[in-house]
Amino acid sequence: MAMIATAFLVVATNPMRGTSAVFSTRTTNGGTIANGVVNTPTSLQVSINTSGGTGITLLWTATPTRWATGERVYRRLGLGGAFLKVAEFANLTTTTYSEDPGTSDVYYVVRGYYTNANGGHWESRDSNLVKPPVHAAALDLVNKGLLAGKPELGDQIVLTFSERMDPSSFGTCSTGGNSGMDLTLNATSPNTVVANGGNLTIGTIDLGATGYFTIGGTALNSTCSWNTAETVLTITLGAVLNGGLVLAAHTATYRPDIPTPATLTVRSFLQQDLDTTAQPTVIKVLF
Repeated sequence: MAMIATAFLVVATNPMRGTSAVFSTRTTNGGTIANGVVNTPTSLQVSINTSGGTGITLLWTATPTRWATGERVYRRLGLGGAFLKVAEFANLTTTTYSEDPGTSDVYYVVRGYYTNANGGHWESRDSNLVKPPVHAAALDLVNKGLLAGKPELGDQIVLTFSERMDPSSFGTCSTGGNSGMDLTLNATSPNTVVANGGNLTIGTIDLGATGYFTIGGTALNSTCSWNTAETVLTITLGAVLNGGLVLAAHTATYRPDIPTPATLTVRSFLQQDLDTTAQPTVIKVLF
């Protein structure tokens, strides 16, 4: 006697993540889903662009449930926020996702999911939770003096960070004081601007050329201010007695490689140390 293969169509009557579905409705489909649980994607990682900006890239290992339809990426704002779906992939081969969340405190998870034509739908439990590291996103050197290309009183160093920072971790300059003698102007090759003291701690700005400073010195008593969101630090140079003139455009690089021992550790509002791998650049006639 010929054998007739039969199977059952899976319909989720309780579409809770990570729970078993029930079998109903006989079908001639020869495939059988023996377990209605979508397993969780694993090993979710997040990376940042080391050249700056606020873009991120996620990478994960797909759910081992081979009959799953695909995977979804969820993002939430802050630890207490609700997860919002930001991407959906109807396959198990796409295991990376990139976006630019801006200067926000964001968190990500990935879930596997299954749907069918009869309305069956459920998701896996959340993958591990990841948060992009706090990092420097942008650098600018703004001419506010008389001559472009010449460091002068009133010129500005503008540093943008990927999320809200703790101004007090940058020194007393950020909380109503000034830089004192901490903002050092070095006539090295290339010239650098360095601050690593109790009044101001930012690390190093490599100006990419020589000639900005005729001799080493300090921008005495420079001042600091933050935007309302505390993501942008503006340092306004005090007296610059050794400024040279460089009219050509050069590439300046911010290296938040705070020397050790540093007086302070630069950190975010949530008390996360600043990641030092992101080193943003700006190409222009500096100052």
